[in-house]
Amino acid sequence: MLEAIRERSQGWIAKVILILLIVPFALWGVDSYVSGGGQEPPAATIEDEEISQREFLKAMQDQQEQMGGKVEEKALRKQVMDQLVNTRLLSQAAGKTGFSIRDPQVQAVLAGIEIFQDNGALSVPKLEAWLRSRDMSHAALLSMISQDLLLKQVQIGYGEGAVIATPSVTRLGNLLAQQREVNEVVFDQAAYAQGVQVDDKAIAAEYQARQASFATPAMLRVQYLTLSQAVLEAGVQVSDEQVRKYFEENPAQFQEPEQRRASHILIKVDAGADASAKQAAKARAEQLLAEVRKTPAKFADLARQHSQDPGSGANGGDLGTFSRDMMVKPFADAVWAMQPGQIQGPVESQFGFHIIRLDGVVGGAKMGFAVVKDDISASLRQQEAQKRFVDSAERFSNMVYEQSDSLEPAAKEFGLKIEQSDWISAGNAQPAMLGDSRLINALLSDESLKNKQNVEAIEVAPNTLVSARVIEHRPAGVRPLAEVSAAIRASLTAVAARKLAAEAGKKALAAAAAGNQAGLSLSAPMTVSRMQPLNVPAASLRAIFRADAAKLPTWAGVESAEGYRLYRVNRVVEAAPAAEQITAMRNDMRRLLAQEEMRAYLESVRARSKIKIEPTALEPKAE
Repeated sequence: MLEAIRERSQGWIAKVILILLIVPFALWGVDSYVSGGGQEPPAATIEDEEISQREFLKAMQDQQEQMGGKVEEKALRKQVMDQLVNTRLLSQAAGKTGFSIRDPQVQAVLAGIEIFQDNGALSVPKLEAWLRSRDMSHAALLSMISQDLLLKQVQIGYGEGAVIATPSVTRLGNLLAQQREVNEVVFDQAAYAQGVQVDDKAIAAEYQARQASFATPAMLRVQYLTLSQAVLEAGVQVSDEQVRKYFEENPAQFQEPEQRRASHILIKVDAGADASAKQAAKARAEQLLAEVRKTPAKFADLARQHSQDPGSGANGGDLGTFSRDMMVKPFADAVWAMQPGQIQGPVESQFGFHIIRLDGVVGGAKMGFAVVKDDISASLRQQEAQKRFVDSAERFSNMVYEQSDSLEPAAKEFGLKIEQSDWISAGNAQPAMLGDSRLINALLSDESLKNKQNVEAIEVAPNTLVSARVIEHRPAGVRPLAEVSAAIRASLTAVAARKLAAEAGKKALAAAAAGNQAGLSLSAPMTVSRMQPLNVPAASLRAIFRADAAKLPTWAGVESAEGYRLYRVNRVVEAAPAAEQITAMRNDMRRLLAQEEMRAYLESVRARSKIKIEPTALEPKAE
């Protein structure tokens, strides 16, 4: 089971880790520095488990960076919230139904992540350096991997249960492989456009009917000033002496944790087992412990025969080398209280009863200064930039507000550059942060437009404040008829010409079906199938394969983007897909069925769960 899970999940888990590599953990927004309100309510509550505002904002930030800001904020908020809620629901349901992840599974995934490897093996220095750079504990990383594996296990469970009958796959394969030879006639609207007359009255009526289509938003050109942690960090210099001093004053951070190597025999106890089942497992563990103590050399053989840990049993119970926080507490406590060669048990954990043998102790070595120098330097720069941002945020906000007739004082005070935008509007700006709806609304306020003064600083992204002032303003309005009349005329002409082309095509279809195909300019024959449609549009392909092939030739037609497409079906070629294609199709169908079953399962879990979502979490942040 462990190998199956590793094979199916390792790449998926690695992607999660790589995302963490690229996107640093989010800090609290500037609001936590400049406001003194009480604790915010959770973003959502699922049963009794909360999703904090911080977790939600972090997920939002990650998603925004992955998608490049291409999704409207309100839609993104809903999407991220749904993902978080669904993850919690599946995790809770998995626990209730007996799914579980064991430590060896987590360790196997961790050991298989390439960014933590050195010469193909897990490198503790690399792992520890990565954890420090993300301000993340070893336990938190293991918990994250465990939860992701748990969710993957649920998905695998549904996927393995999906059954598709071979005759159904074969029948579908034959339909997809069937070929039809056809000729095509295209009735293109361009050929009918000259016969269309559009008068000014029709254009005026269309203009009135489509006023919303010709609306233009309020547009602005602005001067702006940005204070952000990233900008401040670029100006932070850290000397080698500072880095060396930090290294020497914080030795514990650069000490590799002591590791131990152990083997175990596990007698498993399933989640929810009653007292008698637990007692029987304990008695069996005590019996095996007696055998091991009688003949310690048989430990590996007994583990292969009796251990119920699928990950280590086949290896004679060998768990390899691990640090203390890699294992559950009862197991780790026992191992760290033992001497090399000692055998102890039964030790009870959430997985059952363990008989443990300590095989060795590896002392924690101190990492060399050269190995961690760059990480320390980056961490010190980030800390200093964060400190400067905290110290500057409130002063910056006050200065642009109190000296509202210019951005110059704030720019001079904080060493920032005043920049100027092109025309911007809500959701349409370069840089994108200027399109923040709260900033645009502030700039469009009567006070801002009338007095051309600074708007107060707005947090447009985590730890990023922007103040701006209007240079030029274009009010919202509607483009004049004279400006759009040519486009309206072209649109109305195209609609009318397409209608004429479709009518001509339908008449030709009726005539051809009655045996009269005079005047039709047929294309060269082409052979198409559902799997190889060539350049035939999807709607045309459906019409071709819906045509009754009992008597050939037969005819089919369909309205198209350019007008109408007419087809003569000359012959049908039955074919069967290759065996490997049938296998691939069966796998695809199983996957689709599994996805549908998972969707239905998730809906049923949502329906019977108590979910409360804070409404303000789904709305773009207002001032």
